[in-house]
Formats: sequence, C-alpha cells, structure tokens
Amino acid sequence: MGIRDGRTPDGREDRPMDEADGRMLLRKRDLVDTLGVAKSTVADWVTEFRVFIPTMKDGALTWYKPEALDVLNAIKVMREQNLPKAEIYARLQQKGVPITVEEAGNDVQRAVGPLDARKKLWEVMNPVGHALERLANHDDAMDGLAGQQKSLGERQDGQDERVKALERTVQELKAELERKRRPWWKFWR
Repeated sequence: MGIRDGRTPDGREDRPMDEADGRMLLRKRDLVDTLGVAKSTVADWVTEFRVFIPTMKDGALTWYKPEALDVLNAIKVMREQNLPKAEIYARLQQKGVPITVEEAGNDVQRAVGPLDARKKLWEVMNPVGHALERLANHDDAMDGLAGQQKSLGERQDGQDERVKALERTVQELKAELERKRRPWWKFWR
C-alpha cells in the first residue's frame, strides 16, 4: 500500500491518497478539526492507542487513513465516559477494530527489547562469572602454596637450629681434640 499524490484536474497538489482504496489520507489537523478536541489530546490518543489507529508513513510524515476517525470517535466517547485505558483497549478489541500489524510489531519489539538486553547482559556476565570462579580457584591454590611455603620455612628454621647445634658440637669437639693433641709433657701442667 503506497501513497500517491492526489492531484486536481488543473494540476494543483492535494492530499495524498491510499493506493489500495483511493481515499484521501488525513493529517493530524484534520483529525483535530473533525473530532473537536485539542491537538495534544489527539496526539495522546494516537500514541496510547496506536495499534488501533491505521496510518501510512511517507518519509517522516504520518498520514491517517479515514477509518482512523471512526476509531478516534469511539475513543472520544469512551474517554467522555471516564473509562480507563485498559477498558478502552478491551472494548475496541470487542468491536473488532483491526490491529495495525506494524505498530503491534513495534510494541512487541519494545517489550522484547529488554529481553535482548538481558540476554546480552547474560552473555557478558557469564564469562565474568567463570573468570571469578577461576580466580577463586587460583586463590585456593595460592593459599595452598602459602601454606607449603610456611611449612618449608618452619622446616628450614628447624634445620638452621640443627646446623647451629652441629656447629657448636664441632667447635666443642675441636676444642677437646686440641686439648688431647698436646704433647704428653704438657699434660702435667
């Protein structure tokens, strides 16, 4: 369904027409004039109930199909009855107002978008979790190595004490051997 320019017989530009049914498309201003409500109100309704409002895009411009007037009139009546948004949604569905597939798809994408973000977050955080787990394992290994180092240090300290004791024993034995090596005549002194 494309948009083609509607032209008058003398060549003046008129509003675009829907190629599917040949009817003129409406601007938001046309909706405001026909409904008799403020432009901001129409803008709010179009935003809130966009899945029910049939539109045509022409670049950055949005044109409204004539059946959008029927939907907006129904919304106007229900708003005047002070019905909540959820109730209006339900009643529009009960009336069989068609849902605009493109807008519904956009709504689904907006709803699913955070799921994609969660998936991406999971994809980022999962390797981080594995890295933290490996770090914890390395910490355990480091603690084990620190315990072994302490044990080796204690063993070395014990060996140092034994070496000192052996050195003292060697010195004592040297001294005793020196005394015993004296010539026999020096023993009587």
